[in-house]
Amino acid sequence: MKEILSIKPISLELNESNDIYMLLNIGILSNVANYNDAQFTDEFIEYIVSNKDTYIGLPLQVNKEKLENAEYDNLTHELVNGKLMTESIGSFVDFWTETIDDATVLMGSVKIWKRYPNTCSAILELYENGDLESSCEVMIKEYKEITEDGIRIIDHADGSNAFIGSAIVSNPAEARAKATLLVAEAYEKDLSIKDEEKGDVNVAEKEVFNKGHKIQYKGKFETASLKYSEISNQIYNKLNPINAKTNGRQYNYYIHTIFNDHVIVEDWDDYEVLFKIPYSIENDEVIISPSDQWEQGKLGFIPDNTTELTNLLAEKEKELVQAKEELATMKNTGTNEEIDFEAKINELNDTIVVQAETENKLKAEISELASDVEDLKKYKEQVETAEKEAEITELSNKYSKLLSEETFKSEDVQNAIQELNSEKLNEIVVNEVTKQKTEVEVASKQNNDVIVVASKQDDLIVKDKREFWASPRS
Repeated sequence: MKEILSIKPISLELNESNDIYMLLNIGILSNVANYNDAQFTDEFIEYIVSNKDTYIGLPLQVNKEKLENAEYDNLTHELVNGKLMTESIGSFVDFWTETIDDATVLMGSVKIWKRYPNTCSAILELYENGDLESSCEVMIKEYKEITEDGIRIIDHADGSNAFIGSAIVSNPAEARAKATLLVAEAYEKDLSIKDEEKGDVNVAEKEVFNKGHKIQYKGKFETASLKYSEISNQIYNKLNPINAKTNGRQYNYYIHTIFNDHVIVEDWDDYEVLFKIPYSIENDEVIISPSDQWEQGKLGFIPDNTTELTNLLAEKEKELVQAKEELATMKNTGTNEEIDFEAKINELNDTIVVQAETENKLKAEISELASDVEDLKKYKEQVETAEKEAEITELSNKYSKLLSEETFKSEDVQNAIQELNSEKLNEIVVNEVTKQKTEVEVASKQNNDVIVVASKQDDLIVKDKREFWASPRS
């Protein structure tokens, strides 16, 4: 099993005014076998860098409609009848190499046109969430070699094999095909982020989301369009805002538990300080209640005044005992101060009554909290069932794209999905790919052109290379 490697974005930088384009640096391909079992040689990569003038101007493609409608899980090369149907949103202006995870990676710098503001906004969102990934498009005439374990070696082949562009996709075949730098000049006006420069920390210095704490979700979320992760991301970003000018973030709170109408957060610098913050969702936007509606407490969310009332009651009871002991002593000595002590006892008794009422009220609140806990226990099984159903849906969506319809509907696959057995599903995918390798090897031996796209799919054979180059591209 190959080790899956990935790159986290390095920085997001807003530069001086430029209303024409955003500058994006991305990893394109590497000299290590990708998830499609395609491996590019150092010669192939070096040829592109040495002859960059030939490749400058090649497009960055995407399905604009899906991207602007936030269909981020369904971005592909849109290969239909041998034609790539995506649209151009920018062009490459430079190429170079970097060493990443011991691999030589072909890097590219792309100018993304700001004539499509919704496209730019979607790209910024993907970038800030660490989900902006690309997939290269390469015209293949022949393979240099197909190894015994099925790795297809691709070299320059005197120009027969050529890099022709990249596309923003959901499932890249190259683990290193991540955006590493996004310079969104003069895009501040489109971000609508408040100018809060004081106390900011550069985002790159604290890359771990939510301080590394796993967020818990409790209750039933009645929203058809927002995922749990989208709700938590909105809450996190509103509580810890980013300054668009400085790329600095104010780290105030990290999320402990999200309920369907409130969130429990912990102070970023003091884990013992918690807040219960009400929120609502309107038009797919999380609305955080004003700070004067927040309630401060401690772990388990016991209100802060509980301990203080209990201690006060204990002190008053102690004073009563002491007063009774002093009265008993005065009676034994026959002193005339007995009346004064009795008055003090009456005063203390009155105080005890008041404190007892407070205690009863507190106990009622605790009982109510205990009732809430019991209610949550009742929903536990429902939540667990819902989470399993969500995992089953996620596996179904994932493996329906990786397997043929017949294989996907087989009893083995469906049982593995119900059992959440990813290992078994991966084994079935491997068997399916192995079964198709014969067709790939046959295709590679023919003289026809082959378009290899670096998203997770089979080889796509085009009958006539001239027919491909004649096909329209947006």
